[in-house]
Amino acid sequence: MALPNLDLSQVTAAIERAKTVQASATALINGFAAQAAAAVTAALTADDAADQGSIDAAVAAINQTAADLNASSDQLGAAITANTPAA
Repeated sequence: MALPNLDLSQVTAAIERAKTVQASATALINGFAAQAAAAVTAALTADDAADQGSIDAAVAAINQTAADLNASSDQLGAAITANTPAA
């Protein structure tokens, strides 16, 4: 019995698009954490009225936000891995 001639080009293109979207989403989420930390640190450094207590509080908030964003990235990666059929 002969197998039909299958054209997998559309499936292959869809897989490549999905990989591109996943990579873009991961880069975006990872970039948020770094950008937020840099922006707030720069603002506090430029603020002559900021004392060490306010700087420490801001740094703690930034670190928590970065951890939350990194966790989101990890969840996205895990979901993609869990729902990607093995080759």
